[in-house]
Amino acid sequence: MFKRLLILILLMLALQKVQAQVVTECPQNIGFESGTFANWESYYGEISGTGERFINAVRPPIVSLNFSGSVPGQHTLIKRTDRRDDYGNFSLNAPNGSEYVVQLGNDLTGRGVERISYTISVPLNVESYSIIFSYAVVFQNPGHDEDEQPRFTARVFNPLSDRPTDCGSFEFVAQGGLPGFKVSSRDPRVLYKPWAPVLVNLSSYRGQTIRLEFTANDCSRGGHFGYAYIDFNENCSIPVTGNITCPETSSITLKALSGFFGYRWFDEATQTDLGTSDSLVISPVPPIGTKIGIEMVPYPGLGCTQTLYTVIQGMEMNIRDPLPRCLAVDLTDIALKVGNSSDLSYTYWRNSQATVPLLYPNVVSESGIYYVKGRSSSGCELILPTKVTIVEVPAVTFNKTLTANYPETVDLTTAYTPLPDLIYSYWMDRAATIPLRTPDRIYKGGTYFIQAASNGGCISITPAVVEIFVPEIAIPNAFTPNGDLVNDELTVLINSEIKVREFRIFNRWGDVVYTTPDINNYWKGLKENTQVPTGVYYWVFEGIRNSKLYSKSGYITLIR
Repeated sequence: MFKRLLILILLMLALQKVQAQVVTECPQNIGFESGTFANWESYYGEISGTGERFINAVRPPIVSLNFSGSVPGQHTLIKRTDRRDDYGNFSLNAPNGSEYVVQLGNDLTGRGVERISYTISVPLNVESYSIIFSYAVVFQNPGHDEDEQPRFTARVFNPLSDRPTDCGSFEFVAQGGLPGFKVSSRDPRVLYKPWAPVLVNLSSYRGQTIRLEFTANDCSRGGHFGYAYIDFNENCSIPVTGNITCPETSSITLKALSGFFGYRWFDEATQTDLGTSDSLVISPVPPIGTKIGIEMVPYPGLGCTQTLYTVIQGMEMNIRDPLPRCLAVDLTDIALKVGNSSDLSYTYWRNSQATVPLLYPNVVSESGIYYVKGRSSSGCELILPTKVTIVEVPAVTFNKTLTANYPETVDLTTAYTPLPDLIYSYWMDRAATIPLRTPDRIYKGGTYFIQAASNGGCISITPAVVEIFVPEIAIPNAFTPNGDLVNDELTVLINSEIKVREFRIFNRWGDVVYTTPDINNYWKGLKENTQVPTGVYYWVFEGIRNSKLYSKSGYITLIR
């Protein structure tokens, strides 16, 4: 009994560890790393002109926004670049090293307003969960009244109550004396704030829905601009790195978010102050389990003082095997490293000794075992294997010939042995856009296509060449052009030795209702785009066979 209880306790502890690893995974594409606005909502509109001003009252401008999707030039994705902002000369790359940032707005005027927003659900199984974003702002400062000025607003709030979270919302209005702002050397009317971080601790909002909302607008008089840059970290753990140690390290360097007004590091157990900058070197390394705190003080008006903790621990690293893919696997995907410390950097290798580099780890197109080396800022290293599976759906192998003598037909659905776990479909074209409606009774020769698809969406497309032998000419006695997609056309099959000159159809009074030199241009029961009535019609075929004139005639019944 005791043994069973011990196993149960160990299982519960393991489950708690797995749950704790989950919390560091941020909402999908919150940092725009897919190169798109997927999961974000984009809005565009304008701010109204200022109303009349009276002695004791002012009618303020009104912001009107419409859901627009991302609008180029208003909601602009910027891939990692060497460019710098035209007015502030700061880098357009986010300080967290990500591939993409968003520019909200532009330096054109006209009372424009741009907004992006993201709705997230804070996981229940969190001990700590934070959203970290960086922003930069550029304004013209025309000296208007405050409600007329360009501005940038960031809100983090509960959408049900419309109440802001603690320390997550702020607003900048273009005016002198803004904290952290500088005057542009290019244009003295322009104020700018280079990249700065914001930490929003959502640990107390477990299980709740939170909305992130960012808005930039020009001045309400329409003559001055305002825009901003925004990016999010893809790791939602508490952002203190460098806490990983290993036996060979003699010191560690703890690093917090840069860009705050002040810092205070301290030992949580003794409350001893340890440092006052955004990083802290500790030597010798404290025992594993030591809890170190940091107090981060923001600039005035830009959030609350945050007190965060990190625990000195040995190196732990996990690499998931990527899901099977059809063409290629991205080993750099952060989802494969969920639960790892954000302190780790990664390199990718073909062998377990990490001597043969994997040149393109983001596009691995061959199945096999590869290796990921993790390295902490303190120098600890660990190499782990990961298995890549590239799924190949085999082409169809036919078990009988695809031939028949008219009026026999060919059944594509029984011409091969299906493989388990694959889904088969039949098409008129190689791109699989035009379905073959009767694959079990093909009466006309030609090339058709069989698509085999796995549950994961991997496919192969196999051409099927069907031959139907026709003695001379074959035309059915009746057809039904009623729009049900079954027997809607008068099909004409001829022997390959016969060359077509003309095919005509007459009504009972001898009037021509249809003529064509293309035997594959089937009659649909129309005369000059007008339906002809039900009844008996006569056809005449003229061609060349063995250098001699060849003709044939007969009748068909049109039924609607």
